[in-house]
Amino acid sequence: MNGTDVTVDALVGRWRRVDDGGSTTPYPQEIEFFPDRTYRATTEGTRRPVWDEAAFDVLPDGAVRIQTAHDRKVDYTARRSGDLLTLAAGDASVTYRRMPPGPSTNG
Repeated sequence: MNGTDVTVDALVGRWRRVDDGGSTTPYPQEIEFFPDRTYRATTEGTRRPVWDEAAFDVLPDGAVRIQTAHDRKVDYTARRSGDLLTLAAGDASVTYRRMPPGPSTNG
């Protein structure tokens, strides 16, 4: 799949980071995209991740626009290949693997 195959529906769900390409950008360990075009991210450690929780959108060209932890909106090229999702902006990229649905952790 290429970037034009990335849709909101294709993103909805939980994703776990598998590779950050050695980037210094503090990408979250996990990110969950919701149907209402919001997301929530979690990380390990004390550094605040570049994404925490805010809004996202999929643009007509398949890029993903994510509102960052600093309220900026950044467009990431997006590529899906099976259960892998790679988001890239500039020299930084991160790859996530879709996590299987599991029981709710809300309670």
